[in-house]
Amino acid sequence: MDNQQSQATTQSPQTNIDVTTWELPDGAIARLGRGVIRDIAISPENRSFAVATHIGTWIYDLDSKQPIALLDTERGMVNKVALSNDGQWIATHNWDGIIKIHETDTCQCVAKIKGWYKGTSHLAFSPDNQYVVASGNEYGDLYLWCRNTGNYVNRFKVEGRVEGKLKEGEKFPTRYPFCLSPNGKLLAYISRRSTLSVQNLTKKDCFARIGPFRKTTRTGYVHDITFSPCSQFLAASIRDLNTRKNIEVQVWNIDQETLETTYTDFVGTRVRVAFTPDGTLQIADVYDDKAVIWNACQGEKIATLEYKTTPKAVCFSENGQLCSIITSREISVWDADSSITVIPIQEPSTPSNAMFFSQSDNVLVCKHWSESNIVFWDVSKRQRIHSPIEANSTGKMCALSPCEELLAIIGEDRQTLEIWNITSGSQIAELSEHQSYIPTLVFSPTGEHLISGDIDGKLVLWNVQRWEKQHSLMGQAKEIRTAVFHPNGKKFATADAAGYHLWDVESNKHLGSPTVNYTLPDASLYKGDIREIQRRFKMKSKMRWLRTVTFSPCGTLIAGGLWGEIRIWDAATLEPRIGMLLPESCYRVGVLVFSPCGRYLASGTWWGNGSDKTSIRIWEVATWENIHTFWGHPSDIQNLAFSKNGELLASSSYEGTILLWDMKPIIGS
Repeated sequence: MDNQQSQATTQSPQTNIDVTTWELPDGAIARLGRGVIRDIAISPENRSFAVATHIGTWIYDLDSKQPIALLDTERGMVNKVALSNDGQWIATHNWDGIIKIHETDTCQCVAKIKGWYKGTSHLAFSPDNQYVVASGNEYGDLYLWCRNTGNYVNRFKVEGRVEGKLKEGEKFPTRYPFCLSPNGKLLAYISRRSTLSVQNLTKKDCFARIGPFRKTTRTGYVHDITFSPCSQFLAASIRDLNTRKNIEVQVWNIDQETLETTYTDFVGTRVRVAFTPDGTLQIADVYDDKAVIWNACQGEKIATLEYKTTPKAVCFSENGQLCSIITSREISVWDADSSITVIPIQEPSTPSNAMFFSQSDNVLVCKHWSESNIVFWDVSKRQRIHSPIEANSTGKMCALSPCEELLAIIGEDRQTLEIWNITSGSQIAELSEHQSYIPTLVFSPTGEHLISGDIDGKLVLWNVQRWEKQHSLMGQAKEIRTAVFHPNGKKFATADAAGYHLWDVESNKHLGSPTVNYTLPDASLYKGDIREIQRRFKMKSKMRWLRTVTFSPCGTLIAGGLWGEIRIWDAATLEPRIGMLLPESCYRVGVLVFSPCGRYLASGTWWGNGSDKTSIRIWEVATWENIHTFWGHPSDIQNLAFSKNGELLASSSYEGTILLWDMKPIIGS
């Protein structure tokens, strides 16, 4: 676990109230959404809380209910966050295994630490706020670092992940909690599957070994632990790996290594434990739709927090006076005076696989993962607006008809199609021809046809006027990954693992498949550095990456993505025109789209090892030169959409936001 001393960053608390413009990458004019939610931490000292997301860490003021800062956006993909007891420091961990320590007031990063690539299970500050402690997933050892410098201080061994072979029905947990005593002298952590060690930090020896815990021999494991204010007792919640429900809460006397009390009435999917300063044990019994706060000592229900979607994260403050729960729709905070604060999350916090600009360019229509309804954005105001339909489906795809009157949505079972009239707000048809998940959905440019494709390779061409099946076909390999119509609506192209294929709409006849060989027959057809071209011909790996295909607006060209390459074919002859080679970190082409004028091609890639951001490249069709590259999303580009006037490019990513890019400096308009 290496220390990486960090230079102070330029990020700072925000005075601009428009959060859509905070910490934007170069070339972007707005960010829609606040990112996929991963974790939450709360500080009673300055009544603030931090939310870890895939774009960075949001800092909220509890009293105003508003975000006041966004930090750690250079890489993003934050999955753990911790606040010091005094609220002056923030520690974060990201998907690359990097732990960062920030000053709260300035948002400056003062230290970087190389942690676990497979993820951090638990992250916390010491009671005196001088140290940071973290445990890794999959029985990673615990490490303690200096807060100011990130220097290594100590390591605590977690013994054997595999203690013999797993029995049938037995699993290993991925959460390994620990806690530090209020007096700062003791560290309690899971040292074995069913054993908890208490380490004396001053003498650096084992103070106590508790366990084996009851009911942890097969499927149970310790899910949460906390010290009492006197540092003499430990409370632990025990969870079942298979049922995902709590089994019981145990309280142990550390000095005597004996079990003092057991509580069996709390059976939520997550149970968090905390002691108040007077020694009262409080328990948050968390379910999919509510959380109940209990005074365990008296068996008294203190408060109930209700919410609409499954919690993403739950935490108590160190003193047990605050409890926060975050879902994709809201942040709920309970405090000791029995008041409950609810902060709605208006923006979607999941990726979007489908985006469409309206003809006026004023509205962006999107379908987000896990969002039951279609999301409509006011582009100029950068706000979510009321949806004219009330769909109830968590399917990932939708399609907007050219006339903008119809929306096709994948139903809740992921195998049926729902057709909605936007003007009336009513569902007008339900189509059932698939027996497996549908990832592909697209209207023809004329609005006469609709295509749906499933993961078993079945594609259905629907007659929109009658809402009847006109044709169906089976692809040459499983999973229709995408489909696109020719601008005249008479042909369409599909992508599957076998290649790209061209079909006739009326006859359902297969018209041919452009070559997707790893290399083109002639090196002169490649655009790129001569060394890259030579390397491609010498590479032994012949990986395919056939994910996206599109027609140029004039219909004369087909663009498709391959591993490390964007290839252009003649749409009439299917002969290759050119291949543009990509840098190694951008090999996986996820989406291609031509600008409405046909002069530009935009490409979006999936994330590559060693990259902080993924690229969106703008190619000039006349020369096939990469004339500009946007760097902003920290993860896979899911979709791209040009506004009808070509002045905006919208990009959606796996991290759960949409960026609006200004194309005017590039296209000269």
